[in-house]
Amino acid sequence: MKTIKKLIAPAILISCMAFAACEKLPLQKNEKYEPSHYDSNVHMSVVDFMNSRPDMFSGMIDAIEYVDKDPNYKDVKQLYTQSGNTYLLLHNNATTNIEDANSYFSLNKFLDKDPTSPTYNQTVKGSAWSQYPVDRIANMLRYHVLKGAQDFDAIGKGGNKWVDTYALSSTNDSAKVYMMMEPTRDGGLFINNYLNPVIAKLKPRTPDLHATNGVIHVMTRFITQPKRSDIINTK
Repeated sequence: MKTIKKLIAPAILISCMAFAACEKLPLQKNEKYEPSHYDSNVHMSVVDFMNSRPDMFSGMIDAIEYVDKDPNYKDVKQLYTQSGNTYLLLHNNATTNIEDANSYFSLNKFLDKDPTSPTYNQTVKGSAWSQYPVDRIANMLRYHVLKGAQDFDAIGKGGNKWVDTYALSSTNDSAKVYMMMEPTRDGGLFINNYLNPVIAKLKPRTPDLHATNGVIHVMTRFITQPKRSDIINTK
């Protein structure tokens, strides 16, 4: 018992001394608050940004190169070097990653007609862009380039709106993208958030980045264009 008392007594004394010391500590001085700001500038062009992250954009880079090999679709690659546009850059999960059920390769299956293939005469997921018609991939890439700088500031001031894309033409007048800012304290950008509940929560993985030649919103889902009736019925 004496041993226990000898151990307890110093512990109590130390605790009391520590408590007293804490009470005597002066209040922290009121330092001037220095706000920090998130830098949304990537300090490079859209193309350079994609090339700097092949782990994220190799699928989209390959799609652009595939289309560019055809002289009839040279305009597509040039779109990504222009200034003043908004680019919905597709993460690999949106394009070539067949482990993602919503990727382009996963959703756009085709019949394997190669008699030497182990999956001959079966419906399979994509494994290369060359398995798809060039005009189809070209139009998909054009649809993911929006006209004008559609960043948080522009959408916040202008309100929800349909934005023209470079897939828009006299024969394709519904190639538009609906941009909507969530009216909450936290905010949030939604893409093609109209009518269809399946796409109601489609939003960028990383929004509002600013390249030297345009605005970037990184997407983990590729987007499909609406019907003309969707545009008419969406305010």
